[in-house]
Amino acid sequence: MNDFLFLLGGGALAGLVSGLLGIGGAVILIPYVLYVVPSFLSRTFTPFEATQISMFQVFFASVAGYVTHRPQLLLPVKTLLVWGGAALLGSAIGGTLSGHLPGTEILVLYLAEILLALFLLHRKPRPAEQTLDRLAWRRTFGAPVLMGGIGLVSGLLGIGGGFLYYPVMTGLLGYNARVAVGSSLGIMIPMAFSGMIAKTLSSGSFPDGTFPVAIGALAGSIVGARLHRGLTPAKIRWGQTLLLVATFARILASLL
Repeated sequence: MNDFLFLLGGGALAGLVSGLLGIGGAVILIPYVLYVVPSFLSRTFTPFEATQISMFQVFFASVAGYVTHRPQLLLPVKTLLVWGGAALLGSAIGGTLSGHLPGTEILVLYLAEILLALFLLHRKPRPAEQTLDRLAWRRTFGAPVLMGGIGLVSGLLGIGGGFLYYPVMTGLLGYNARVAVGSSLGIMIPMAFSGMIAKTLSSGSFPDGTFPVAIGALAGSIVGARLHRGLTPAKIRWGQTLLLVATFARILASLL
C-alpha cells in the first residue's frame, strides 16, 4: 500500500505540473522514480522502466489536461492533429537516428534544447514580428515545421522536449498563454501514445508502478488545469523557467 500511495503521489505531482504549465511532466516524474522512490521504498526502477512509466504519465496527463483546458482553446482540433502528426513524424525520424549518437552528445543536445526554451520564454518579440500577415504565415506554414523539429529532437533524446511547445507557441507563433498551455498538451498526445505503445511492445510488460502513476497523473492534471485559470502569463513563464533551470543544473552536474 505504501508503494502504491507513493507512486500515486508522484504521478499526481507530475500531472499537476503538466496541467498547470502545459508540459508533459516527465521532467518531474523520471527523477522522482529514479532517485526519490528508492530513497523511501525498497523498490527500484531501471532508466528504461522510468521512461516507460513516464510515457503513460505524459499520455494520461496530456489527455486529461487537454480536455479540461479545451473550453478555453481557440485552435481547431484539425490544426492540433496536423501539428501533432508533424511532431510524431519528427519523433520517428529522431528515434531512428538516436542509435548513432553517444549518450554524452544526447545530454548536450538536451541542454541546448533547454537553453533554447529559456530564450524563447523570455524573448520579447519586435512589433514587426507580430503583424497579422507574418503570424498567419508562421502559423500556416512555419508551425508544422517547428513542431516536427521539436519531435525530431524528442526522438533523438528518447524522451523530453514537450517543454518547447509552449515557448514556441507564445514566442514565435504569437498565441496567448492560455491557448498555448492547452494546445501544448494536445500536441503531446499522439507522441506520448506512440511512445507508450513502442516501449510496452519492446519490454513485453508493464512496470509495477505504471497503474498508480497513470491514475495520479490523470487526477493531478485535471486539478492543475483548473488551478491554471488563476495564473498570469508571467507566473506560467517563471514556473517553467524554474523547472528548466533545475533540470539544466541536474544534467550539467551529471556531465561534470
